[in-house]
Amino acid sequence: MRNTYLAAMALVVGIGCAREERAPDTSAAAAAASSATDRARAAATIANAIAANPAAADSILTANSHTRESFQRLMYDIAADSALSAAYTAAKAP
Repeated sequence: MRNTYLAAMALVVGIGCAREERAPDTSAAAAAASSATDRARAAATIANAIAANPAAADSILTANSHTRESFQRLMYDIAADSALSAAYTAAKAP
């Protein structure tokens, strides 16, 4: 029984040491972060256009593939993320 236990432990250690270490895929994370930042900048552009011509808000949203509800959800998502909020603020006209 003791020999079986030792053999099993040696097998576990051997498999654990033989495993190849893989670097995390940073390109996918960078692409997702870039995409989110682009969405924040686009939201700022839309907000700037609406601020310049409030009467055309619905047509501006439609031209940018948004409804009032989808744009509001996007704004909540941006507000919930400090990096996206910073990107939005940087792109928003004063």
